[in-house]
Amino acid sequence: MGKALAAALLLGVAAAAGGCAPGAVADAHAKRVVLVNPQEAGPLDVAALARRITHDSGARVSVVDVDVHSAEAARAASQRIVAGHPALVITPSAEMAFALRTETGTIPILFVTFVDPVQTGLVADEHRPRGNVSGFTFHVTIGPKQLELLLRAFPSIRTVGVVGDRALFGSTSFRLLDDAAREPLGVRVVRVHFETAADLERALGQPAVQDVDAWVVPEGGAAYREAAQVVRLIGATGKPAIYGSERFVRLGGLMSYSAAFEDPVQRIAAMARSVLEGYPVGDLPVERPQAFRLAINTTAWSRFSPPPPRSVLMLATDFYADAHP
Repeated sequence: MGKALAAALLLGVAAAAGGCAPGAVADAHAKRVVLVNPQEAGPLDVAALARRITHDSGARVSVVDVDVHSAEAARAASQRIVAGHPALVITPSAEMAFALRTETGTIPILFVTFVDPVQTGLVADEHRPRGNVSGFTFHVTIGPKQLELLLRAFPSIRTVGVVGDRALFGSTSFRLLDDAAREPLGVRVVRVHFETAADLERALGQPAVQDVDAWVVPEGGAAYREAAQVVRLIGATGKPAIYGSERFVRLGGLMSYSAAFEDPVQRIAAMARSVLEGYPVGDLPVERPQAFRLAINTTAWSRFSPPPPRSVLMLATDFYADAHP
């Protein structure tokens, strides 16, 4: 275990022993919070969250390492955690949240995830989740806005190719994008399915996509795994494209519209404090990012003639030149 996580564990031990961080109330009977560490790089700074919860509420925080990609390990860890009857469990993993929910319907669970918690069944309703689960998701439905920005930059677009894997085309996000394309935007959508870069190269050579005027490449799945190849292959078509992550623009893609990365520590800590003070976790709305970014690669932008309207450039929050892996 790294030094940061070890420090977080010591904070929990110190609180239990009567010593605690500034602002916390020393209490041998302080409520215990279990914080799952998925043992991989992710959006949540586990050690920082442990310190914040101890500081804000005086809770004893225990950090538990779990291989969340192993269903067996997640199930076993969930059983051990629930057997300890903590006041709250926090996990930066949807898989672990599901495993925990299987073991308990009463212990409050807070998650941090990239998935749509409603579509996956993690919660029944994002505004009032009910049950014993709520949390923070980076998932936001921005496909219609991406399409709107693409049309604003290139008003002559009539057919858009949406590039993604099987999971994308079965998602609520794609359905909303597809609905917006038909009405009110009035463009035709062509699905371009791929799981590997080789799949995409073959798909882009098919007659069905030759009439595509522009591309939408949502973030996630195969597109994220094959980002460099996706940018190369889409760029080779000579058609404009908007991506779902700034990473594609850094790699040379034309433009992206995405949620601004937000450190969820403060929001999850606030939710944790509410739960520890007795507020029902099922009444806490699921939190999402509130800010968005439009990134433009000026080198790619300059290749189009006539150039897109300057008004679109004025909306950009970030600019890149050339490709920077």
